Amino acid sequence: MQYELIRSKRKTISISFDKNANVVVKAPGWVGKKQIDAFVEEKEEWITATRIRLLNAKEREQKERLALNSGDVLTLLGDELTLTVIREERKTGRVKQIQNRLLLWIPYDADYEFRRLLVEKWYRKMASELLPQKAERFAKTLGVHYEGISVKDQKSRWGSCSSKGNMNFNFRILMAPKEVCDYVIWHELCHLVHMNHSEEFWNLVGSVCPRYKSCKKWLKENSARLYQI
Repeated sequence: MQYELIRSKRKTISISFDKNANVVVKAPGWVGKKQIDAFVEEKEEWITATRIRLLNAKEREQKERLALNSGDVLTLLGDELTLTVIREERKTGRVKQIQNRLLLWIPYDADYEFRRLLVEKWYRKMASELLPQKAERFAKTLGVHYEGISVKDQKSRWGSCSSKGNMNFNFRILMAPKEVCDYVIWHELCHLVHMNHSEEFWNLVGSVCPRYKSCKKWLKENSARLYQI
């Protein structure tokens, strides 16, 4: 089985997958190639099953992606934005929201990936502006303090909070309804009080976000909708 080998100062061998579901093996520098091959061979059944699952998920994700042509509808905190693509003589792209429209100026020869990255950049910019505003307001209500906020594109999480008070948010939560986006922020802020998912933690979440269960359900059932770009 083919795999990419990354050696480091780690103590054990691990298997992971890159964004294209290719196998990545991380191993200590002192472990021989034969031992690594044997480890991979032992895990071959699990690796094959996991790769198939990841590739199928990637295929579904690509099918559900918007073409990003004029008339496509994007969402921002529950509001629908109709996309208007304007091709003209230019080298760079530009995005601007005007009421319920999202205008996209692009070069004549701009392909799908150009449009996708441009829209993603706009969402990231909006997330960098809106999420800290919400977090600051919610933190005051909850009476907690956080150190900083980062906006990322996390594949397996909508948000996270470290023991040092640093929070990460997936920019894609802006594509969810406002209530769902707010729940994710409340969830991470509550971890500043309870760094776990204990009964006390969920009671605190419920006190500031009474409909959190329906928000969790929405994310579980509609996560694919947040990966349309």
